[in-house]
Amino acid sequence: MMPTKHSQAGFSILELLISLLLGLVVIAGIVQLFVGNSRTYEIVTAQSRLQENARYSFDFITQAARDAGFFGCAPEDEFVINGLVGTWDQIPEYDLSRPIDGFNSNEDGTYAPTDLLRLPRTEGATNLNVHIAGNGIDGVNLALVPDIVIFRSVEQPVARLNVVLQSDAEPEVFTPGGEPEFEVDDVVVVSDCEQAAMFKVTGVATAGNVTTLSRADGGGIFDNTTAVTTVGGDILPAANPPPLSVLGRAYGGASTIGRVQTTIFYIAESAIETESGTINALWRKVGREAPVELVQGVENMQVFYGVDTTNDDVVNVNRYQEIDAVADLNSVVAIRVRLDISSPDEVQLQDGTRDRLRRTFSKTISVRNAGV
Repeated sequence: MMPTKHSQAGFSILELLISLLLGLVVIAGIVQLFVGNSRTYEIVTAQSRLQENARYSFDFITQAARDAGFFGCAPEDEFVINGLVGTWDQIPEYDLSRPIDGFNSNEDGTYAPTDLLRLPRTEGATNLNVHIAGNGIDGVNLALVPDIVIFRSVEQPVARLNVVLQSDAEPEVFTPGGEPEFEVDDVVVVSDCEQAAMFKVTGVATAGNVTTLSRADGGGIFDNTTAVTTVGGDILPAANPPPLSVLGRAYGGASTIGRVQTTIFYIAESAIETESGTINALWRKVGREAPVELVQGVENMQVFYGVDTTNDDVVNVNRYQEIDAVADLNSVVAIRVRLDISSPDEVQLQDGTRDRLRRTFSKTISVRNAGV
């Protein structure tokens, strides 16, 4: 049977063109949807990174701020001994006289007050005020605009004396399990509620659950001195071994001993280059250790210090000031930190250009040990 003319009919050129046009419209729509979803995902991911980096940054700063000023049952300054050769300005990693400290950037590479003279720095082969050579902050790589903030305390948990400690003796510390909790070159504070003394550990001997800490003197600024001074600057008569008490009496068995811990936060270039190039990061230096990078994308940090200038017994902020305007660092009862954070990688913006997302976060943190 021969096929009819009707059964051989197909699409006309016009119908094919219309079909192709409709297909292109559908494909274009799918592509546009995919691009839009991809851009949305990219932005949402970047925003999540911003918030996550802000949270991590504030967690680190908050912990250090809330510990600032904890030196055990702290006595008055005139009964706290600096047992090292160096003055407080020469040993910023162990400066008990400034529980909270910092530097305000002048945005031109200089800082107030003292233009970083009290900062432990390592710049090339030069070390300034650094206990362990090479472990200082590289001032050359500091970002120009951000501030620097410093918190000091005694590392927790603290240990307790095993026996009464005489002013001219070496501490015996109870260390459960026989594991020594201290190392040679540690700078520690022994304290009770009436007196305290800071010294460097020069020897560690462990027998059972007891660790004896030696404290021989030396000539370097981070060595023990025979002519100790108080926080207020009073000089005690020279003695060997150096005295541990201004009051001339022993430390009871309930006295505590712990490492002095100075935590410095600053902004510098990240050590890890992103797909979008170099980026700043939040860095931290703790004690005599080398600085470590904490969080990428922290471009700026501005710190304001809440001071209590009243003479009543109520801890309350009267005003927030920059560090160089604070007359008495012991009057600081809170800090306000503002962080400018950018996403590590660029995203496509609404105008079609690519750039990093940026947001500003702020937090006010109370200093729990203020006035203690």
